Amino acid sequence: MKKIPAFLALFILSGLSSAYAQKLYEINAPASEKKIYTGHLKLGGANPSGEKIEVNSFYVSENGKPVIPVMGEFHYSRYPHEQWEEQILKMKAGGLTVIPTYIFWNIHEEKEGVFDWSGDKDLRTFLQLCKKHGMQSIIRVGPFCHGEIRNGGFPDWLFSKPLEVRSNDAKYLFYVDRLYKEIAKQLQGLYYKDGGPVIGIQIENEHQHSAAPWAITYPGAPKDHTSATYDASITMVGVGVQDKKITYAELGNLHMKTLKKMAVDAGMITPLYTATGWGNAAVIGDEAIPVMAAYTYPFWAEPHMSPFCLFKDIQKKPDYSPVRYDTDKFPSFCAEMGVGIQMIYSRRPIVTAEAAEALMIRTLGSGSNGIGYYMYHGGSTPKMKDDIGFFSDEPMGVPKISYDFQAPIGEFGLVRDSYRNLRVLHLFLNDFSNLLAPMETVLPQDYEKITPDNRETLRFAARMKNNSGFIFMTNFQDHDTVRIDQTGLQFKLNLKNESIMIPASKTFTLKKDESVILPFNLNMNGALLKYATAQLLTKIDDNGKSHYFFFAPTGIEPEFVFDKTTLKSGKSVVTPVAGYKSTFSVTAKSGEKILITTLTREQALQTAKVDGHILITDATVLPEKGKCTLLNLGKNKFDYVLYPSAKGWKQQTIEVPAVNPVFKVDKAGSRRMTVTVEPNNNKQVQEYFLQINYVGDVAMAFINNSMVLDHFYYGAPWTIGLKRFESRMAEKGMDFYFRPLMKDAPYLKDLPQSALRDWNNKKSVLSIDSVNVLPEYRTQIIF
Repeated sequence: MKKIPAFLALFILSGLSSAYAQKLYEINAPASEKKIYTGHLKLGGANPSGEKIEVNSFYVSENGKPVIPVMGEFHYSRYPHEQWEEQILKMKAGGLTVIPTYIFWNIHEEKEGVFDWSGDKDLRTFLQLCKKHGMQSIIRVGPFCHGEIRNGGFPDWLFSKPLEVRSNDAKYLFYVDRLYKEIAKQLQGLYYKDGGPVIGIQIENEHQHSAAPWAITYPGAPKDHTSATYDASITMVGVGVQDKKITYAELGNLHMKTLKKMAVDAGMITPLYTATGWGNAAVIGDEAIPVMAAYTYPFWAEPHMSPFCLFKDIQKKPDYSPVRYDTDKFPSFCAEMGVGIQMIYSRRPIVTAEAAEALMIRTLGSGSNGIGYYMYHGGSTPKMKDDIGFFSDEPMGVPKISYDFQAPIGEFGLVRDSYRNLRVLHLFLNDFSNLLAPMETVLPQDYEKITPDNRETLRFAARMKNNSGFIFMTNFQDHDTVRIDQTGLQFKLNLKNESIMIPASKTFTLKKDESVILPFNLNMNGALLKYATAQLLTKIDDNGKSHYFFFAPTGIEPEFVFDKTTLKSGKSVVTPVAGYKSTFSVTAKSGEKILITTLTREQALQTAKVDGHILITDATVLPEKGKCTLLNLGKNKFDYVLYPSAKGWKQQTIEVPAVNPVFKVDKAGSRRMTVTVEPNNNKQVQEYFLQINYVGDVAMAFINNSMVLDHFYYGAPWTIGLKRFESRMAEKGMDFYFRPLMKDAPYLKDLPQSALRDWNNKKSVLSIDSVNVLPEYRTQIIF
């Protein structure tokens, strides 16, 4: 055995001792509480039931109760209208409360003066389905949207007009006014003031910050962007920090105010108006909330460790600062959080579930009081009429059709791991945002000295009010592959009248890539929880008793410590073993009995809240009143725990008859194949999915000589929902074409090693490893 030099051994030992030594982190309560202003914003409204939405300088409230909206973008025009309802139910089960959606001008007015609101463009029906299932909506009316759509949403015919887009040019405003009036017709009776789901309108997008290239261009030519001529020099691609002087800032602000007035004059009256505020974008004064963004894996920038996993006061210093508004006057709404990302041909960054969760725990801990995802649900960009071209932003190099975005719910409605990781946070916000929203962010000393490449110092912040609050921690950093567990951790909270050690007598470990929220001084119906080394998940009414659910973060032993003076009975210190048998109770001085269950993290990831019940299952959940539908891809056996129910915590199983889809694969050389699938209308099957395991560059699918799908390879199987293609595939099936993966492809730096093959001195590789058709089974549970 080779001997280690003495100096190296000393270095290793010192590193190990520092890594495993106890690390006490302190945080001090603020000397005075945060000032929250009211009455200064021209926002808010009521519905016919007398319910109200109000906005102060720090948070939104509904009926006087603070709330943190959970918003997830879904583009109705990028999804088959026959399946909208199913997708809305998935989003609801994921813990969303608001569905924002773009209205792409060019999709609705492809031919000048002819508007189309039918089929997949039927905005009104989409919103009626949102209302049916209790989901609110924010409508992004443009006129400029981007959204990786051709011309950023401008119709091609607008390019030919002698006018300045995105300006107060009267000729441009004539067409915008016509668009807004058409949108208003679709929204009539669906506004919050009418008892409808539309609570907000977003005006324009990234004005004087970013633009899209006009699709009418030439290979190799400089991109001609969709901005006013006077803004051409400051136009950016994507989201970032604006470091150029905006010479015509006043014109930008005036244009945004003009658009907002036009929307209101057209009848688009809502409690909330928003405008993208990042990167010094133009805003609308006190008439709209500036909303923010954060993308840890942007396709428009080279890979680098971002600052978006570092805690800060996000209201005072928004991401992509500087900004053009007084941050103290507005709540922090983070409306475009990149928990997924679109791919372009030359860049294929991959966002993991851990990355998504870390970004959001950091953002909530930093003081955000509205969270939104772009995208939460992927889709497929439609083609132009008569199959003459694509509505995708082709000059940007995006797929011609696929807009999967690696979203928590993908292009064909399948949920990803990020859906479950984020649902854990959404359940918490759904039940406890009234506590969290008024809490200000409190940061440790020297937090600003932590850099993205720092792996030793714990990243944490607290949010607190009246000595109660939550500690937020993360041990994740995007683009960092060598992070380590952080061990020997302990907190000291220096509050106004006391200090709390968490844990009191032990330490804990924060595993690499893990992110955690821990409560302190939490009033649980009169019983004061001093702290818990478990994360708060949700709460239900359990036969008249309040039942709180926590879960044990990976690597942390759960411990609950109560203020014994607030208890009538029950142990003041409890260390449960996480799982279904962990339930214990305490009784507050008032005599009220409180139940507490600590799930494992895996159980928490499988937890949905449906109609007042806890439903734990690895199946996808479609919730309805008194029942729910479960979906399983490739598994005809459904395991679940429903609580409360007659079975209690006992796992229940439903098995439906297995189905063996009949399909045929005809290959023609190494690059082409045809797949035909025999019709099979089994009531236990929701949909059939074609799954292709391949290694290549780009794959394309055709039906009847027309391209219907494409896919940029990044290591995951291409899984295609067939329901939308059933009638067209019936006769000739689906044809495929694959291009080989080249050894010098520019995006290889983005792909995991598992996605690559041994080149064996070859310049390219193409391998279609397997083709299969998987049933998505369904069953129903009646509560």
